[in-house]
Amino acid sequence: ALDGVGGLKGAGAPEIATAGRDGRVLVWDPRQAEEPVAAMEPSEGEVARDCWAVAFGDAHSADARCVAAGYDNGDVKLLDLRAGRVRWETNVQNGVCGLQFDRLDIEMNKLVVSTLESRFRVYDMRTHHPTLGYSMMSQEAHQSTVWGASHLPQNRDVFMTQGGNGSLELWKYAYPAQRKVKDKDGHEKGVLGELT
Repeated sequence: ALDGVGGLKGAGAPEIATAGRDGRVLVWDPRQAEEPVAAMEPSEGEVARDCWAVAFGDAHSADARCVAAGYDNGDVKLLDLRAGRVRWETNVQNGVCGLQFDRLDIEMNKLVVSTLESRFRVYDMRTHHPTLGYSMMSQEAHQSTVWGASHLPQNRDVFMTQGGNGSLELWKYAYPAQRKVKDKDGHEKGVLGELT
């Protein structure tokens, strides 16, 4: 898996994220290619899972940047590059074939996770609930593996998914009237819009 950021795409240094069968996600600065500048590796004794997808996001300033990683067992992990730790993780029950933030160069907004078994998920990455995590909607598509999603650069609410049966499906996300609400304990929780 491979993704890049910096220069024309996002603030900060140019960087490339790579991942593979060893489960490691490495972030490289092409100006110093001998060693990665950041790494997310399986813990000691943990079984390494194949990492099938990586995506940069949250690159709205020179100090803020993260990498999302998707694995063959359905794990999705969000690495905060500034803090050098996993900020959030979840499991989507199917192998993750693709990840894409709606735009790299803004605060995290939406993340599309495409998977095996004819599904993709859209996460609202603006509001993180302490116990529920990020709000999410799951959508069936293509009647086959959803290999990836690509957002329209001119309108981040329009994206296309790529199906394993050779089909493409065009989607539009419509925001809700209110993007977050408070739960009974006073914690903010994201509110999802609709896909058409």
